[in-house]
Amino acid sequence: MSLPYDPQEISRLVAGPKPAVMVFDYLRAGLKRDAACGLLTALVYDMPSMRSCRVFSDDLDAYPVGNYKRLMAGPYFEKVVMGKAPFATTGIEGVAELFFDWRKIQELGFESSLNIPAVVDGELIGTANLLASKGTYTPMTVARALLWQPVITLAFLLLTRPGAEGETFHDGLRIAGEGKVEG
Repeated sequence: MSLPYDPQEISRLVAGPKPAVMVFDYLRAGLKRDAACGLLTALVYDMPSMRSCRVFSDDLDAYPVGNYKRLMAGPYFEKVVMGKAPFATTGIEGVAELFFDWRKIQELGFESSLNIPAVVDGELIGTANLLASKGTYTPMTVARALLWQPVITLAFLLLTRPGAEGETFHDGLRIAGEGKVEG
C-alpha cells in the first residue's frame, strides 16, 4: 500500500501556524476517507499520574473535551493503554467488552470501534478513537487506518510541544478544568 497522506503537505502544515490543529484536521479528513470514521475522539495520557484527557471530539455534546479522568483497570486499559497496541472491533459486542458507555455509542449509531495509539519512546502519549457503523473495522480497513499512525503520533507530539499546554485539536478551544481529575 502506498501512503494515504502527502508528506510535503504535512511538512507545510507543521511549519505553519497552529500546527497541531492543522495536522489533526488533515488526519481527520484522511481517517474519514480511508477508514470510514463516523465519529473521532482523541485522548492524551499522563501515565505518571494515571490519567487521560479528551482533546478532540467530533461530537462535543456526547463526548466533551477537557477534565482529566483517572485511568481505570479494565479491558481497554489492558489492551490499548498498557498494551500500546491498536484494537478494533466490528460489532457492538466487542465495543461492550471495552467501553462502559457502549449503549451510548450504539444510540449514536455506531457499533464498530478502532483505537490507534500514539507511542513515543515506549510511552503512550495519546490515542485516536474511531467509531463507525457495524462491520466497518475489518482487517483491510484497519490496515488502511494504521497507515495514518505516524501522522497521529506527530499530531500528539505537536500538541505536547513547549508552550502548547492546555491546547486541544480544536482551534481556539483549551482544556477545561486543566489539572482537575474527575472520577
